[in-house]
Amino acid sequence: MALLRLVCLTSTNQLSTQSTSFSFLRKTPHSQSIHIDPSSFHFPRLSLITTTLTHAQQANPVVAEEEFSRTRLLAQNVPWTSTPEDIRSLFEKHGKVLQVELSMYKKNRNRGLAFVEMGSPEEALEALNNLESYEFEGRVIKVNYARPKKEKTPPPVKPKVVTFNLFVANLSYEASAKDLKEFFDSGTGKVVSAEVVYRDNPRRPSGYGFVSYKSKKEAEAALAEFQGKIFMGRPIRVDRGRRFVQQPGDGSAKSEDTPSDLSVNGAEAQQPAEGSAKSEDTPSELSVNGEEADKVD
Repeated sequence: MALLRLVCLTSTNQLSTQSTSFSFLRKTPHSQSIHIDPSSFHFPRLSLITTTLTHAQQANPVVAEEEFSRTRLLAQNVPWTSTPEDIRSLFEKHGKVLQVELSMYKKNRNRGLAFVEMGSPEEALEALNNLESYEFEGRVIKVNYARPKKEKTPPPVKPKVVTFNLFVANLSYEASAKDLKEFFDSGTGKVVSAEVVYRDNPRRPSGYGFVSYKSKKEAEAALAEFQGKIFMGRPIRVDRGRRFVQQPGDGSAKSEDTPSDLSVNGAEAQQPAEGSAKSEDTPSELSVNGEEADKVD
């Protein structure tokens, strides 16, 4: 029985040019060696190819096939005096034209750019092949596919925040809206906004303001809590507020939330006389964005 023994094994990055010997030992004193030349072996060359995807490719693995519209063409270097009718007449020789748009610089001069919407991809291709580098009214125009026309999406409509407003009277003339909000909020985050009302001509504080809460419950709790409290050296009076629309040019102390009677369906009621402020002691009902709520007993 022959015994296979590895005599020499090299571990290098490149093949060694030395021969590797294997000996078959027998029980007899005789031995026979086999010499193998490594250069006689052909090893296949392996290569590793790596591909790194960009962030955009990872986010959008499928690229839109129609990056450019197949029916919308862009014509460049058109004469500045060309009209949409001129461009339409030129392109109608090669198919149905649905729409022509000229990028205008002035009313009587365009920017040399025209967008043409053809009736079908075949008609657009025919117009492209025939009008590319075509001389039109002394100018060589360039025609290519244009990107699809983007439809303008209207901005999302923000829902109106429903607020419950408190009318605060007998304010210090030094009080600001920030001071008023911090006093009523006390770090709770329940106050939506606060406002101090000023008179016009000349501009001076009127001595009252408004504080808005998110819920009726919070507003009622604040009404009971802050009634008669001392704020910047003066005891304040708190009541339920009601909105009314400020009249332009009126010199009276008015705000979008100044207390005033409103008629049904948003019709304006009679406003205080010019130059006079609404009585600070007049109670009013709790309102929700200008609509009267049920009176709280």
